[in-house]
Amino acid sequence: MERPRAARLLGHLAFTAAAAFVAVAVLYLVLLAKLVFTDGPGRVCGIDSCPRGTGTLAVLAPLCVAAAWLLWRVPRKRGYRRVPVPVRVIAVCVASAATVPGWQGFAYARGPQMDLSGWQQAVHPAAAPVGVWAPRLGMVVRARTDGLVAYNGEGRKGWRLPAPERTPLCAISRTTPSDIGLLTYGESPGTCGSKIVAVNLAEGRAEWTRDAGRALVAAAGASAVVADRDAVTGLDLHSGDERWRVPIPADCTVKAVDGSEQHALYVEECGDAARITAVDSRTGGRVWQTAMPTASRLREVRVLSAVPPVVRVTETAERGMDAVLLFGAEGRLRGFVPASGPAGDLLSEPAPVLTGELLITPVKQGKENGVSAYSLTDGRHVWHAGFGDQLVRGLAPSGPGEVGVVTSGRWWTYLSHRGLADGRSRAVPTVLRDLPLGERFAFYPGPPGSYVFVNLDRKGLLPPIFDIDPVFGW
Repeated sequence: MERPRAARLLGHLAFTAAAAFVAVAVLYLVLLAKLVFTDGPGRVCGIDSCPRGTGTLAVLAPLCVAAAWLLWRVPRKRGYRRVPVPVRVIAVCVASAATVPGWQGFAYARGPQMDLSGWQQAVHPAAAPVGVWAPRLGMVVRARTDGLVAYNGEGRKGWRLPAPERTPLCAISRTTPSDIGLLTYGESPGTCGSKIVAVNLAEGRAEWTRDAGRALVAAAGASAVVADRDAVTGLDLHSGDERWRVPIPADCTVKAVDGSEQHALYVEECGDAARITAVDSRTGGRVWQTAMPTASRLREVRVLSAVPPVVRVTETAERGMDAVLLFGAEGRLRGFVPASGPAGDLLSEPAPVLTGELLITPVKQGKENGVSAYSLTDGRHVWHAGFGDQLVRGLAPSGPGEVGVVTSGRWWTYLSHRGLADGRSRAVPTVLRDLPLGERFAFYPGPPGSYVFVNLDRKGLLPPIFDIDPVFGW
């Protein structure tokens, strides 16, 4: 009597296991169909374009069917064709429970994904983007030629500050100390900086306004730094009152300004020579001045950082300097990063990220795209992360000790997290599902696990701002 009872028990266990494999197989077949016919590009995908995890499901689904068929054959081979009702009930319960680890296996094979959680409708009429401020976590201020629009932590519109009639907004300061941002208007093409406005970003109102010529502006501690044809002037950031003035020689032109809590920086071009000067942001007293290693007029000058001073310089001469120059706190030239070299060619877009002691910038090595990190101390190449034929589209600090990199291939867009120390991937790249990204954009970490994207496209057809969150469903 013991042997038939053991055989029946074995048959019942095999029947229950077969039911579990059937449930998982059905789940995988449904998910496989969704990946291929719904999520695939063009609603159908090929070998190189199917969503991540499709190949794994294509292997596991037939294996589950085969396992279910073999297990179902066990009791029939032993002559037990009828399964008691209690066993069938248990089999249904086990099959339902089996879909949980089955789903977890699918989620692991598919990898992390993020999708839209909220967005703003496109702003019409379209106006050219100027830039974006992120004064604090969850708040962004988007600047277009027709004015400023603030968005709160939920992606909703806050205050709006329109530009005056027939006077487009044309430039904004890189930093916003004390929640004060500086912007300039231009009354006609080529006259950017004819009017300067300090904006209280918490309330969306103008603190003060000042007329100028073709001024460049920057925020430095408690001062607004204004550089025009004749002088570099320090104004009180909150009141606009003049605090100090540094005359500019008649044969020199200020090409760029920036500032930190202690210093205001400006780059002058005097004939074929150029120099960078740092003055005290409170008094205007000169702290240091250094000649730049250039020999012809400058085509482009861009201050990437004020602490430490980092400047991107491009000369007009055919074989002139094109490099990122690195300066120490005392103004001594520490080193430079050439725009072209064995480590790759530096790309100007997307904008590089300076964090800690590193300059992280997109590069191109032949036909391969990637991201490289250079030391801000001496320009030494620290690490390189290659992305093959994927285009590097965005860089931003994404967490302690890491940088976020948005890349796009032919079919998919990914968000990768790279360690600052060695450039290694911190996790499997996250798939960004069907995001309405423009050619240019900025992104910032939002609430834990989410990000805020700000479109800077010129056509104005895309959402100006949207949030993305992790995908937990299918």
